Amino acid sequence: MTLASTQDRARLSGVERLRGLFAPASLAVVGASETSSWARNLLHSLSLVPGTRTIVPVNPKHSTQFGRPSVASLRDLPEPVDLAFVLVAADKVESVLRDAAAAGIRHAIVLAGGFGEAGADGTDRQADLVRIAAELDITVLGPNTIGFLNPHGGFAPWAVATAAPPLVGSLGAVFESGSMARATYQFAQAHGVGSSLWVSVGNGAVVDSIDVIDYLVQHEGTRAVAVFLETIKDAARFQRATRAALEAGKPVVAFKAGRSEQGRRSAAAHTGALATDDAVVDAAFTQCGVTRVSSLEELVATTGMFATTRRIPSGSRMGVVTSSGGGCNVIADLAEDEGITLPAWSSGVVEALRESMPAESWLQNPLDTTGFGHARKRHRPTKAEDDLLEITCAEPGVDFLYSMMTPLPAAPPEDEEARAALEERLRILGDIVRNSPLPVFLSSNTCLDLADYPRRLLSDQDLQLLPGADLAMKALGHLGRWSSRRERALRSIGSTPWARPRPTDTAVRTWAEDEGRELLAAHGVALVPAVLARSAEEAAKAQLDFGTAVALKICSRAVAHKSDVGGVRLDVAGEQAVRAAHTEIRAAVAAAAPDADQRGVLVSPMRPPGVDLMVGVSVDPTFGPVLTLALGGIWVEIMHDSALRVLPVTEIDVREMIDGLRAAPLLHGCRGTAAVDVDAVCAAVVGVTDAALALGGRLEALEVNPLRVRGSQVEALDVLVVTGD
Repeated sequence: MTLASTQDRARLSGVERLRGLFAPASLAVVGASETSSWARNLLHSLSLVPGTRTIVPVNPKHSTQFGRPSVASLRDLPEPVDLAFVLVAADKVESVLRDAAAAGIRHAIVLAGGFGEAGADGTDRQADLVRIAAELDITVLGPNTIGFLNPHGGFAPWAVATAAPPLVGSLGAVFESGSMARATYQFAQAHGVGSSLWVSVGNGAVVDSIDVIDYLVQHEGTRAVAVFLETIKDAARFQRATRAALEAGKPVVAFKAGRSEQGRRSAAAHTGALATDDAVVDAAFTQCGVTRVSSLEELVATTGMFATTRRIPSGSRMGVVTSSGGGCNVIADLAEDEGITLPAWSSGVVEALRESMPAESWLQNPLDTTGFGHARKRHRPTKAEDDLLEITCAEPGVDFLYSMMTPLPAAPPEDEEARAALEERLRILGDIVRNSPLPVFLSSNTCLDLADYPRRLLSDQDLQLLPGADLAMKALGHLGRWSSRRERALRSIGSTPWARPRPTDTAVRTWAEDEGRELLAAHGVALVPAVLARSAEEAAKAQLDFGTAVALKICSRAVAHKSDVGGVRLDVAGEQAVRAAHTEIRAAVAAAAPDADQRGVLVSPMRPPGVDLMVGVSVDPTFGPVLTLALGGIWVEIMHDSALRVLPVTEIDVREMIDGLRAAPLLHGCRGTAAVDVDAVCAAVVGVTDAALALGGRLEALEVNPLRVRGSQVEALDVLVVTGD
């Protein structure tokens, strides 16, 4: 349903073509009617900005619309326009596009639904739309889209109600939902967050969200990218785009719909794409350096902060000044949730603060200005928190400063002196923030809309007010983590191509364990020794050679879960006991699975207890092979403690996965236990993933459970491989 040809994509949705799409100096509204709310909203949006100078209604039934001369068809235009905004029904879109091509128009926005989101017929209609766009050389935004806003250029082909001109800023946003694009834009406007580009891609048939990310990465006016995703249809392109954003130093912040099972079903139904497990999305975002947020408000607050901050802090140590003791408590709790630390003020800063605070004050971090701070006479029209914030700018023990401001008035004070004092206060605060050697962040107390007057006061001083303490702490938590995640992501991705999803129409087969062992051994993974015994005598001899108690397991291509069919015996010692165990296993499997091929019984020496890990590779429908690392044995299901990464991975990635497990202390040594050789564990896990990737598109699953770790010894004790034919 989207462009498959790399050549077509470069021609229709590459950066150069999108520059033209997003800057339409002339525009035709096809289906323009004064009775249509879509058309009325579109014309009003265009009137709020000066960029689109020529607007031509297209309506075969009326000679004028909206006080403008109209034409019956795009073919009747005296000269081509830059953009056709198509408001006709889905079944009329093809003929309009053919008219556009005949008129020399190369860009179109299609509002109509009834395409890929509307079942099998809609899917076919969208495929036809893509084919026609490629045939006619027309870049199509949509279908099922409300358009876009380009505040930098002054263009607003935006077919929903908006009250004011868009605020200019450095946040670029792309949405796969028109209603969410509208609602989030309104929230951003209400909180003074300006944007460079705000795009609804709708179904993304020709121009999709990844194309817009590519564009924003190269766009000089964009410093951070906000993305609302329903699905990720092309993992390889998404990873390349976010890699480019990392290299450019432009944070990508994403809200991904479909965290729950019901949400995934809803997203799949809406877009027609395969649903990806949310834990895999989390892992992929981590590897791509993408910051994931859990609400639309958090998306705006976080991306807006990334887009406006002059310097991204190098760590998560925060200094806080606020005018509320209760606010100090709230901030401390929220900061801890986000992994933000609050170091004590240094002696030099404490000494400076003491001059502005009563002797009995507790000069802690977070710092409360106290009632005395407000009552104290000052030589300038500042608030107490402004003065103390200026002092803490010299603090060497924090990475950034934060202040929760007292509310600004919604309207200018009637008293001229009071108004002048307020505006001077904001000027001084702007100087404090600009001149601070530390990044400084400000927020309101709660998430209240900014009235026009305080928004202008803040904007005039280039100040951004985060919307409330809760969203501020979430945004600052993301900010503190981004730099380290970016460095790790750039190191781990390297130049290795990402795995492609496997074909989805394959029959599967389970490998016998001896075959799986050969695959792992060929990729350098150490395995517990094993002998394939085809008779009770061979089993007894193997146990005698090992000189210790043994484990016996059926070896069959038809048996994936050996214990379920009585195919395992553990800790067996002595010739007679081993003979008997071999015979019992053969008989139990023959009874439970009479058609199963029995290649023999694997005999292995028992190993002392250690830390057991489960190392599994499965295939996600979007991202392809995915590594799961967890405690092995029964603990993987009981503890729900696992880490995931999309393949390929490096040993750096695996170490990060280990450190992220709640069970990590078992490997690093705890309560008197010795640490294991984590480097050896990482090498073994990478070897398992190499074996999985060697299977290419045939891979269904590869699992080592357990990978027994004891000191420097790392061995695979059990192997399961499943492939497509």
